[in-house]
Amino acid sequence: MPRQAKNMVKYIIKRIIIMFPILILALIFTFILSHMMLVDPILNAVGFDNPDLLEFERQRLGYYDPWYIKLSIYLKNFFTGDWGESYALKEGLPVRDFIGQVFPKTIELMIIPTIISPIIAVKLGTTAASNKDKRKDSIIRFVAIIGAGFPVFWFATVFQISFGRYLVEYTNGQLKIPVLLTNSPGSSLPGPKGGFRTGFRIIDSIIYNDQAFLWDTLLHLILPSLTMVFLGFSGLTALTRSNMLEVLDQDYIRTARAKGVEEKDVIDKHALRNALLPSSDKIIGGLLGALLGSMFVEMSFNYQGFGYWFTQAIFAGDYYVIMGFAVFSIIITLVGTLVADVAYTIIDPRITYK
Repeated sequence: MPRQAKNMVKYIIKRIIIMFPILILALIFTFILSHMMLVDPILNAVGFDNPDLLEFERQRLGYYDPWYIKLSIYLKNFFTGDWGESYALKEGLPVRDFIGQVFPKTIELMIIPTIISPIIAVKLGTTAASNKDKRKDSIIRFVAIIGAGFPVFWFATVFQISFGRYLVEYTNGQLKIPVLLTNSPGSSLPGPKGGFRTGFRIIDSIIYNDQAFLWDTLLHLILPSLTMVFLGFSGLTALTRSNMLEVLDQDYIRTARAKGVEEKDVIDKHALRNALLPSSDKIIGGLLGALLGSMFVEMSFNYQGFGYWFTQAIFAGDYYVIMGFAVFSIIITLVGTLVADVAYTIIDPRITYK
């Protein structure tokens, strides 16, 4: 095995080992925060009507146990695969099954923005750098500032009003894009009850040839995906422009221009690759940003994915759902960061790990 490959394997093993104490700290931190909330999820689930049942559930679930007893039990159960169950949102549903039901919907929402946003950002950033201080540069920078400076719900509201009202009025109802995920069959499931499902709405609708469900799902993905695309490329556009300007000022670029190389070839063949190297881990890590941003997008469009239910769990004080979703997000972040670092060494072989 080459020396560089051995060093990379050692680095990966070291990073994985470091992940465990981080994960334990995350478990403890989320446990403490969730139990500091002034919400009683058992009361929310049972209600005031049956005090005996309320007391029974509190005893059964260890509501009166000291916090350190609760924490030790939770840590033991977590590492044996028992992440607890929902009290309020989906009463009795194991948290792992809950995540398995909703996370595929978020992945479907993230796929298009994760692919399209870097492509748009690189193109706009390159165009802006190639036309520094010209009209194109000013327009692109203005759009990037708008995208980075305004909150998610503002863009969501603008798109909802634009496409949900004005576009329908302008086309006399001929072109209508659903604004919220509320209508049938978008809120149902394709295929027979109890049948095999992957959890991915698009894939399941194709498996069962449910064209109405497929079309409804695609329509409901348009506006949330458009919002995430617009938010996703803003920061990366500015970063690409900055890196490209730095590269275009290098001696080898001036040499290429002096030799008569066409400007298009100077940009595409000489400057672009080197300008993208510092941004490559940001492009790969854009998936993590999309995961965090999806929470606000899903709330704005009533898209019932991972972020939507995470927020609902916080409102309901559903302890185990909050902790399970938070720790799952941290695991995804740790793994995604590791993948981005390893991919960066593949893109730029000059990077070495010791």
